[in-house]
Amino acid sequence: MAGSRRPRKEGKGRTGRTSRKAPACPPIGALMRYRERIVRVIAEASGQRVIIESVDEDGCTFRTTVKWASLTDLHDQLF
Repeated sequence: MAGSRRPRKEGKGRTGRTSRKAPACPPIGALMRYRERIVRVIAEASGQRVIIESVDEDGCTFRTTVKWASLTDLHDQLF
């Protein structure tokens, strides 16, 4: 019975859907954009989340946990 298995199609999982690459965790200390704010990645948390640090309107720093997919690169410009 060992030869009764069908060969797997490349890039397909058990459900027949094409596999997607999981988003990569941003490096610790990286400056990124979260919504309209510029944030710094502090640490990696569980469940494809990271802890970010940002400054609010009053100048107080605070930390938040967000998903990797919610962060975007800054590209060439900070502001």
